[in-house]
Formats: sequence, C-alpha cells, structure tokens
Amino acid sequence: MNTLNEQRKQFFNQRAQGWLDNHYKNPDTDRHDLYADRIRTIVSFLGLGPDSRVLDTGCGAGVLVPYLLGHLSCAGRLIEMDFSDQMIRENQKRHTDERISFICCDAAKMEFEAQSLDAVICFAAFPHFSDPEQVLKRMSKSLKSGGRLVIGHLMSSSQLAEHHHSHTPVCRDRLPEKQTLFQWITGSGFGIETFKDEPGLYLLAAVKL
Repeated sequence: MNTLNEQRKQFFNQRAQGWLDNHYKNPDTDRHDLYADRIRTIVSFLGLGPDSRVLDTGCGAGVLVPYLLGHLSCAGRLIEMDFSDQMIRENQKRHTDERISFICCDAAKMEFEAQSLDAVICFAAFPHFSDPEQVLKRMSKSLKSGGRLVIGHLMSSSQLAEHHHSHTPVCRDRLPEKQTLFQWITGSGFGIETFKDEPGLYLLAAVKL
C-alpha cells in the first residue's frame, strides 16, 4: 500500500464511527435514509434477484446494506468490502444479518472465484481506489456473464471534485474523465448500458459480456 493510500485509510478510519450520522442521518426520521429515493434508484440498476450474490465494494459503514438486503431472499448473499478496518468494524456492529459477510481488503487486490458474483456496486467510493482500472478488471473476472456493475454517487463529477477539495488526503480523488472511464469499462469486458452525470446524481450501469 502506498503512502497516499495509507493516508486515505487513516482519513476514513478516523471518521468511521460517525460516518453514517454525519452524512446520511435524516433529522425527520432519525434514520440513515436522508437520500433514500436516490439510493434506491442507483441500487435498482443492479437488477438483483432474490438469490443474487452481490458485492458492495468500498462499502464504508454500510449505508447500502438495508437497500441491498431488501432485494434478497434468505438464499441471497451480500459481501461488504472496504479497505478501512474501522469502517468494516462499524458496519459489522450495525448489521448482523446472517446473509452478510465482511472483508477488509484493498479493492485492487480482491480475490473472488471467477464468475461467482451476480452483481457489484461501488457507491461513493470509486475515486478513492488506488488503481481503479485494476479494480474494474477484478470486478469483471468475479462477475458471471450477464452480471451487472453499478458505479454511483449522490453528486455529479464536478460536484464531487469540489466536495473533495477541502479534505487533504482525498483532495485529488476524482472520478475519471468519461472517455477514460468508458475505455476502462469496455476494456474490462463490460458493455455500458446507462451513464448519467448531472447535479445530484452520477451513475454508470454496465453488464458483463
């Protein structure tokens, strides 16, 4: 792990305990559902079935967990993965459903059995990967043919760049230019189905060919 990645990890470890409250807590409901409608929209592009095996890459403290589990039967499986051990600990404390497994791992080094996943989602995390192209290749290897990948944010790429500007360890973390991202996606064996980059929403949905 390089020095910048160590700084990123420390940044997220230090903020893990209050992450969901600080970013997703709804004062009207006292739950972490402040952006529920937009998150449901992003998750819907995964096309989950009741028995799907889905990977939540860069899961953080687990804001997506209830949205993902809501699609799964007792036979479905959710894998929560993040490089921040403190985020994983917070996630585990909050979510004890037996369908969930937790992995602390750099996404660029993740190892899953080939074609073992039905869907992969990367929510509010892609700019923080040390080697995003390598991450996409590993995602593709792990997905079944016809499996789906979704990259999502609650901001446009320009809004996200401005948001990160004030946080030193992540100040240079950006979403790639559209052309670059498309090259990485298609070069990793995906077909692009949907792309949106607009105020309040960044969304890429792709299918493993």
